[in-house]
Amino acid sequence: MHLLLDFGNTRLKWAITSGAPSNGSRLAQKGAVSYEKAAISAWARALQSVSIDEILFASVVGDELEAKVFVQLSARASKPKRFQVATQAGALQNLYATPQTLGVDRWAAAIGAWGLIKQPCLVVCAGTATTIDLIDTPQQGEPCYRGGLIVPGLDLMLQSLHQRTARLPAAKGRYREAPAVADNTDDAIISGAIDATCGAIERMAQRLPEGAPWLITGGNAERLQAVLGARVQVVEDLALEGLAIHALNHH
Repeated sequence: MHLLLDFGNTRLKWAITSGAPSNGSRLAQKGAVSYEKAAISAWARALQSVSIDEILFASVVGDELEAKVFVQLSARASKPKRFQVATQAGALQNLYATPQTLGVDRWAAAIGAWGLIKQPCLVVCAGTATTIDLIDTPQQGEPCYRGGLIVPGLDLMLQSLHQRTARLPAAKGRYREAPAVADNTDDAIISGAIDATCGAIERMAQRLPEGAPWLITGGNAERLQAVLGARVQVVEDLALEGLAIHALNHH
């Protein structure tokens, strides 16, 4: 079995491969853990009963934080393998102009999305940052990852307004959906952050064929889905799904 690790900015997400898709997913077990030493130690102990042949990881954090995790897993498998951005993953082509600068989390999520639905789609990762990417099939029919948008995540938007302005509070308001209008500052801040993000998603979707699905993953996925409606499908751990596809195809 493969242990898959997704080193995010705020937490470590992990999964064990199932070997074969079940209800579309290739993940048998999964979860998330904070980077606190005690939490990582407890998580590693809980995995001791799981047979692990290989560790595959994607990371957007530094070497020091990675080492903090791997020291707890040093006796479990051979040297962990780092997932890297490539120009192609199976049938999916990477059309990013500078692949070396593409975040591995975006590429892994794109692989996961194509592996799950195999059709043009919008891939939204709503975490510390919100990324909004396109998978398309041009006239020749070959699927391709085209790139997309990066905007601050909801929490970053709220923090920046509070920290960089003199009078705006750390907002604890609620989203005011049309035709309602936010009539107080807290609601205006929350509604502004959510509508700005949803507007970016909707504008990017205009580049896709009518009816193409929108997949969303990440900590703010359900919050955004509540506003965007049934058009959006929440898929947990798209990056881990992409890592699973890579691991199973290169085993």
